[in-house]
Amino acid sequence: MKKQTLLATAILSATLVGCGSDSDSNDVVDKSFTPCADSATECVLKGVLKEDFTLKAGVEYTLDDVFQVGEGNGTIEDAAGIAAVKAAGVTLTIEPGVEVKANDDGVLLVTRGSKLNAEGTAANPITFASSDAGYDGTGEWGGVVIQGFAPQYGAGNTGVCGTVVCNVAGEGGDFVGNYGGADKADNSGVIKYVRIAEAGKVAGPNNELNGLTLQGVGHGTTVDYVQVHGNLDDGIEWFGGTVNVTHAVLTNNDDDDIDFDEGYQGNIQHVIIMKDQDDARTGPYGSNDPRAIEANSSDTDYVPQTAATIANVTILGSKINNVVDKEEPGMRLRGSVTANIYNTVVAGFTDQCVRIDYSDHDGDSKLADGTTSNPDATDKIASVVNLTNIVASDCGSTFKKENPDTNVNLVEADIAFDTAFALTSNGTVASTTPVATDNGSNFVFDTTTYVGAVAPGQAAATAWYAGWIIDGSLDR
Repeated sequence: MKKQTLLATAILSATLVGCGSDSDSNDVVDKSFTPCADSATECVLKGVLKEDFTLKAGVEYTLDDVFQVGEGNGTIEDAAGIAAVKAAGVTLTIEPGVEVKANDDGVLLVTRGSKLNAEGTAANPITFASSDAGYDGTGEWGGVVIQGFAPQYGAGNTGVCGTVVCNVAGEGGDFVGNYGGADKADNSGVIKYVRIAEAGKVAGPNNELNGLTLQGVGHGTTVDYVQVHGNLDDGIEWFGGTVNVTHAVLTNNDDDDIDFDEGYQGNIQHVIIMKDQDDARTGPYGSNDPRAIEANSSDTDYVPQTAATIANVTILGSKINNVVDKEEPGMRLRGSVTANIYNTVVAGFTDQCVRIDYSDHDGDSKLADGTTSNPDATDKIASVVNLTNIVASDCGSTFKKENPDTNVNLVEADIAFDTAFALTSNGTVASTTPVATDNGSNFVFDTTTYVGAVAPGQAAATAWYAGWIIDGSLDR
């Protein structure tokens, strides 16, 4: 979890260059999109897209610098401004099988009022990766940022950003601009059977790009069957919003895999999380603190509206989260969040499998001079956490909590997986269907009778992740 600054930001408006252009990437030119010729086999994507456009199978696309879809990331003054942004919104469609190769500064930014319709298939997934061969890099380009008009809640329990108009400066660089609004059902398009690899470029201190960044994205958006692999920062991070996510594979990400804050209210089901299994890796890069699931509403980031329900997750740690004296828990649910987690297995964290902390936003908040804002304060507010059918294995103290009222149904056990990555030992439980977080979407969880992301008793070739994820990414 990285803090974002809420200052006004400069908005990039650069030329979107067609095939083979070598224009200066630092030019700031407000021009309409000029598409590549229909006969083109190569196309460079850069600048601001102002009309609907389709990336077609068989064309080699290069994401060079920022490719911004629409102009909804400026400052919106009133309801009329919202209507104008929506009326001017454009759609970037990506056909199944397209692979977008990104140069060092490449970022796909989809702004408010516009849409990304990236719907691949299991046989022909859509892929974003760096421009070099293979998918084994880390932090080699930016990532995918989606912005919407759904609510965001401010730090310090200052409440919803706005009942009509909201402008929150997004993390990831000055070009990101503003997101947020008051429409929980806002629709930013479809992300389905999509792979995002090798991303996570650092924009500045505590300001990184995630593999998939969801800023104020509404539940009208579909995010289903998505993989984030080898990201330098988080796999998927939600900043407010209400978008639900199902069928995610999060592998080799160097920081957190699931990270939500700022009043995110949503539901997540069927997720495989695997930390880098390379024995040559002895720890994370830089100052990353790799956890599988992180939720934060504590200290200066106190946002008690943050709430999510998560079910059927398989979490496997590795050396990068078990550095001596810097061990990280599998899940850290920190301070005044509401988190309900069901039917989940977590293993391989020598600190704790699960850690739950109180909010201590008064006494421990640090000021610029290093002192605390209220050193005598004893106010602590508990996280509202319920753990149901959790299997923990190969963890240090397994569980740590400050809140004695936390509802915990957690067992320690040896575990084993079959060839389809289904938990076969201590993994069958009585059917427990999670109660969804009410975000207005009428989301209904799949009823499952097993712990983990995959149902036992099936061939690997028929598992929900089969055929479309990056080859070898789930090897152990």
